[in-house]
Amino acid sequence: MFEKVFTPLEVRGVTIPNRIVFPAFQTNYATREGFVTERVTNFYRNIAKGGAGLTIVGCIAVSKDGFGATNVLQLTDERHVEGLRKLFQEIKSYGTIVAVQLIHFGRQTSSSITGHPLVAPSAIPCPVMKETPRELSEDEICRIEDDFTIAALRAKNAGADMVELHAAFGYLIGGFLSAYSNKRTDKYGGNLENRTRFLREIIEKVRSKVRDLLIGCRISAEEFVEGGLTLEESKKIVPMLVDAGIDVISVGAGTYQTMNHMLPTKEMGEGPHVYLAEGIKEVIDVPVICVGNIRDLGFAQKIIAEERADLVAMGRAQVADSQIVNKSKNGLLNSIVECDWCNRCMFVVTGEPAMSCPKNPNL
Repeated sequence: MFEKVFTPLEVRGVTIPNRIVFPAFQTNYATREGFVTERVTNFYRNIAKGGAGLTIVGCIAVSKDGFGATNVLQLTDERHVEGLRKLFQEIKSYGTIVAVQLIHFGRQTSSSITGHPLVAPSAIPCPVMKETPRELSEDEICRIEDDFTIAALRAKNAGADMVELHAAFGYLIGGFLSAYSNKRTDKYGGNLENRTRFLREIIEKVRSKVRDLLIGCRISAEEFVEGGLTLEESKKIVPMLVDAGIDVISVGAGTYQTMNHMLPTKEMGEGPHVYLAEGIKEVIDVPVICVGNIRDLGFAQKIIAEERADLVAMGRAQVADSQIVNKSKNGLLNSIVECDWCNRCMFVVTGEPAMSCPKNPNL
């Protein structure tokens, strides 16, 4: 019934056992210092037991000035490695491949959370957060590139199979990619080659340190804001990223200003952004992940069968029922607990202190 979904995918020597991805979620379950807690472990244990082929842990902060919430996982210190090592061992014991998503929130956070002035490509406030960031100097850009690189090496040492660089949704890396938020006139701004430089340098530095580890990247192929990234522009960007060393591209959409695309609404229907992944897949030869309002394996099967994407991320559906993959595989479709788009799992949007789900009392 779901033959394509349960076909393994080999990516540079790593075999992903099926095509379903659990994408990175900001849970706010860590300690204030960024360490793994039992609540973090319990959450990812249940996801891993549920049968996803690739589980992405995150978002994990790489810099002290780049947090997006109070209780985020961190890789800013060597002491964070041991807790993540135990977490990854637990997750991998259920047969899933483990990735970590690395992030710097840039201007889309608050200095009251980070304890530092906000930083960004340009001194332009996010229309939602409304706090003016400081434009990064070239020396500071190099420092943050090194933060990503050190965090990636720590992730590898903790046992991750892959690191995913978060370059979507207007966060720091995505902020550099987009002319909407990057008004620099130096080598990190202006044309596409310059706006991709920050990300390409991170990729190259990470590759030099982790070598055999898979490197993924999440992008907003379309930002849906005036002057922002479009699919046509993104189709020119992604080959540069592959040339720099990216192994997998995850395709999202939107920024904080277009939150309805970051977090597609029920009214937008099933898979409203699959066409973006399909467009990116046309111009590169590495696996592409699609995401957004994909709520069942039947639709995932259709996407894979039609070769519109290589992997399908199901976020809210797996938060509501972590067993959705196994239940589907075993023909237990009537027992699946369905997400109803209440978005309480997205605590940043709802104002709650951490991820919750009324359908899932085990969180």
